[in-house]
Amino acid sequence: MSNEKSKPYTVIVLISIIIITLMSVGVMVIMSSWIRTSNNEYTETAEILNNFGNLATADIQIILEEDSAKYEIAYSYLNDLYYLNDKYKTMIEYNQTHPFNYTQQDFDELMMEFTSKMRTLISIVNSTSVFDYSANQLGANVANNYTYSGFEYYFIVNQWNVSIESYLTIHNDIRNFVSASFALSGDIIQLPKINFERWTYHLYNNLSILEFVGSSKSINYIDVYMDNLGLSLVNLSLDQLTIYIDRYFSLNEKVDELIQDLNNTLITLALAGVLMGFAISFDKINFRRISLIVGLIILVLAMIYFSSSFGTLIKLPTEEAGIIGANYFVEM
Repeated sequence: MSNEKSKPYTVIVLISIIIITLMSVGVMVIMSSWIRTSNNEYTETAEILNNFGNLATADIQIILEEDSAKYEIAYSYLNDLYYLNDKYKTMIEYNQTHPFNYTQQDFDELMMEFTSKMRTLISIVNSTSVFDYSANQLGANVANNYTYSGFEYYFIVNQWNVSIESYLTIHNDIRNFVSASFALSGDIIQLPKINFERWTYHLYNNLSILEFVGSSKSINYIDVYMDNLGLSLVNLSLDQLTIYIDRYFSLNEKVDELIQDLNNTLITLALAGVLMGFAISFDKINFRRISLIVGLIILVLAMIYFSSSFGTLIKLPTEEAGIIGANYFVEM
């Protein structure tokens, strides 16, 4: 009986047990070090990006709320100016049919009111974040027609110079009066109007703006992690950031599947080991053969689980490296 057991069965069982032992150790090492580390890193990165996204959204809302309020006030002043301009034209026309109804003093008072409101309008626009970003970061100003990336009047439209509907064209008398007043004070003449829709679009689609506008909590938060993440905020949109977050969560799901495969590997290895033990313990040769064959089949299944797990493990770094890449931006 012992001679029979010492034939191929014992050799096959010993080789199988060695394979089972090596694979089990390999699985334990992978699960205890690489998998746990990767899982923690992916979870942490997803949480960092998610926190940044929430903070960035809050920062953008604050900027838009402040600029929106100023935009509404400035726009109201702009409409007042057009009303005064229209009133001035009407006064001139009325004087043509009713001579001397309006005196020069009436016209001067209207032009002074126009100039005062125009200065207030300029002051309000100049206090906005969009103007601060345009002037201080983009170098966009009255002299270059508020040009950005080759586009004139991109965030700010100077309607003093822009040709618009004839009924909104400022009367020459008013233009001359304002020009003289601004020349005397040394101020730059402009009739600014904010392109609020475009400003909103850029804030949501180019998070690097938050580095230069206001006191941004999101930038203070992400600045610590940017180098390690390889993250660039230039032309990074909140939608793209959401995609990054989803991809990291997807990696976490793959790690969970990987852990499940490795657990299955351990279970099948343990079962194969038990059957291999039976293969040399049974007295009857048929039982030994059955136990050996079934054990080998389960061992092959364990190898398949292990190969699949190892293949997924090797791909994880490459997949992670491809998550955060170049950001693309479509001009509005």
